[in-house]
Amino acid sequence: MASEPIPRPGGPLGGLRLCVAEVRAYPGRVTGVAVACALTAAGMGACLVLFAAVSGPSYPEGSAAAAAAADAQSLLGLLLTLLLMSAVLVTGSTVALWTNQRLGQFAVLRALGVTAGRLRALVVADVALVALAPAAVAAVAGTVPAAGFGRRVLIERELFPAAVELPSTGQTGAIAAGACLGTCAVAVLAALASVLAAGRVQPIDLLKEESLALAPPRRNAGRLVAGVAMALLLCGPLVVLMAATDMPPVFQGAMVMGLAMSVIPTLAVLAPWFVPLLTGPCCVLLRLLDRRAGRIAAAGLRAAPARTAAIAVPVLLAVGTVVCLLGSGATMGAAVHRQTGQALRADAVVTAEPGSRLPARPAGLPGGTAVAPIATEVTAPSGFYDDQPRPTQAWGVDGAALRSVLDLGEQQGGLTELVPGTFAAGSTQAASHHWKLGQSVGLRLADGQETQLRLVAVYQRDLAFPSFVLPADLALAHTPAPYADRVLLRGDPNTWELRPGQRLAARADYLAHLRPRSVQDDMASRLIVSVVGGYALLAVANTCAIAQRDRRSQRAHLRALGLGRGQLLRCVVYEVLASALVGAVLAVVTAGICLVPLARAVGQGPLPALDVPWTVGVLTGVLVATVVPAALAARPLRGIRRQFATGSS
Repeated sequence: MASEPIPRPGGPLGGLRLCVAEVRAYPGRVTGVAVACALTAAGMGACLVLFAAVSGPSYPEGSAAAAAAADAQSLLGLLLTLLLMSAVLVTGSTVALWTNQRLGQFAVLRALGVTAGRLRALVVADVALVALAPAAVAAVAGTVPAAGFGRRVLIERELFPAAVELPSTGQTGAIAAGACLGTCAVAVLAALASVLAAGRVQPIDLLKEESLALAPPRRNAGRLVAGVAMALLLCGPLVVLMAATDMPPVFQGAMVMGLAMSVIPTLAVLAPWFVPLLTGPCCVLLRLLDRRAGRIAAAGLRAAPARTAAIAVPVLLAVGTVVCLLGSGATMGAAVHRQTGQALRADAVVTAEPGSRLPARPAGLPGGTAVAPIATEVTAPSGFYDDQPRPTQAWGVDGAALRSVLDLGEQQGGLTELVPGTFAAGSTQAASHHWKLGQSVGLRLADGQETQLRLVAVYQRDLAFPSFVLPADLALAHTPAPYADRVLLRGDPNTWELRPGQRLAARADYLAHLRPRSVQDDMASRLIVSVVGGYALLAVANTCAIAQRDRRSQRAHLRALGLGRGQLLRCVVYEVLASALVGAVLAVVTAGICLVPLARAVGQGPLPALDVPWTVGVLTGVLVATVVPAALAARPLRGIRRQFATGSS
C-alpha cells in the first residue's frame, strides 16, 4: 500500500492553513495580537473620520467655529500620530515576539522541504490574516461609534464645531477600509525582522536544546546607524533649541511632546544597546533581594534580552507619554501658581460663575479699591517663533490702579506710564519680537483694527497673566461686548455686593482653588494619555503572557531541581518586574531630556513637576499588566507532574 504523500505547505491556501493551525494550537497567544490590531484599526478609523469631518467645511475667518476646527485638527493629528507610533512600536514588538516563538516550527517546515522564500511568504500571509480579521471587524463595528463618542466629548469641551456632522456612509466606509489595510500593513512591517529570520532557519536548528526565540537580538550596524542618526538629527536639534536658546517658556512647553515623540522611538531603536546596560544593575538587585529565586530570575534576564526589550518598550511608551505630556502641563501649572502667588496683592478676587460674565464697569468697593481688568485680545506681528500669530489674551486697565492690587514684576519701564497710545507687554512677547522700550509697534485689536502703540513697560509674570496690557479706554472702544475678566479687591471684601453669577474668594482660597490650565488643554492631554497609555499597557499584558508560553519545560526542570511553588512564582514576578523597571528607567531618561530644560525656563529649577495621580495610576497599571498576565500564563503553582506534562507537550 503506497504511503500518503506529505501535503505541501505552500500554495495559495498555505498561509491560511498555517494561521488556522496557530489559532487552534495557541488561541491565547493569537488573541493578544488580534486585540492589539483591533484597537489600532478602530482608533485610526475614528481619528481619520473626525479629521475628515472637520476638514471638509469652510469656516468664516476669525469665527469660533474656525478656531474650534483648528483645535480639533491639531488634536486629532497629534492623536493619530501617537496612535501610529504606538502601533509600530507596541504591536511590532508583540508580533515580533510571537513569530520568533515559532522558529522551531519553521525549522520543521524547512526539514520538510519548504524553501526560505516560500517560508517567508507563509509567515507574511499568516501575520496578515491574523491582523486582517480583527482589524476588519473593529473597523466596521467600531469606527462609527468611536467617532460619534469622540465628537460628543470634543463638542462638550469646545474642541470641535458643534454644527459639523460625520462624513457620509461611503466616505466613512472608505476610511474604515483604509484603516483596516493600514493596520495589516503595520503588523506585517513590524514582523518583517522575524519574517527574514524565519527564512534563515535551517533544519539543524531542531537539534538545539534552547528555544530559538530566546536568542539575543543582533546588534547590526544598520540599526545602530539609524538610531544614532535619529538621535543626532531629531533629538539633538530639539534639545539644543530648548536648552541653549532663549526660546519663550510657552513655546518650550509646546515642544515637549514633539521632543518626546522623537526620544521614545530613538530609545526603542537603540534598545539592543541600552537594555543589557540596564539589565546588569537589575540582576544585582534581584540577587540581593532573594538569593535563590532572584538568582534564577537574573539568569533569565541575562539569557533573553529580546524578551526584556519587548516588555520594556511599551512600558517606556506608557510611562514616558504620561510623565512628559502631563508633566509639561504640571510644570507650567506650577510656574503659573507660583507667579500668581507672588503677584497677587489683592485681599480677594471676584470671578464669574460658568455661563456668566462680569460687567465691564462693576461697582466699586466701599472703603477700598476694586480693579476690573477688561478681557480683550491682541494679535502681535509675526516673529521668529510664530510666523502666523493668533489672537493673544490681553487686559485693558488703568496701570496705576493695577499696580495696587497686582505686581506683574516690571522689568523695564512702569505701568504708571500706561496712557492712551501706549501698551505694556510680557517678557515672552518682548523677547520673541526683540522689542525695545519706547518702540512703536503695530498691533491688531479685538475688533480687527490695527493701530500703532508705543511700548512703555515690560513685565516678567506673563505666564500667569495676559501677554499685553492696554489702556482701559482703548480696550473698551475696540472690544465687542466687553466684560471684566475678574475683579481684584483691596480692602474689606465683606463690603462687596455679591450679585448672581459672581463668586467671591479670599486670596488664600483663590490660590488654593486656582486652575492654571484650561479645560480644553486638560481634555486634550488626558485624552492622548488615555489612548496611548491604555494601548501600551495592553501590549505589555500581551507580551508578558506570550513570553511565558515557550518556557514550560524550563519551569518543569526548576521544579524538579527542588524549587517550590512560591519560589517559582517569585521567579516569574521578579523577571517581568525587572523588565518593566528597565522601561521605567528609560522613561525617566526621556522625562529628564524633555522636562528639565522646560523647568529651568519657567524658573522651577532642575526638577520639573509631575501629575502625581496619573503617574501613580500608570505605574499601578504597569504593575498589574506585567504581573497578572505573566502569572496566569506561567501557572507556577501547578504540581510538578502537571508542569512536566505541559512542558513536554
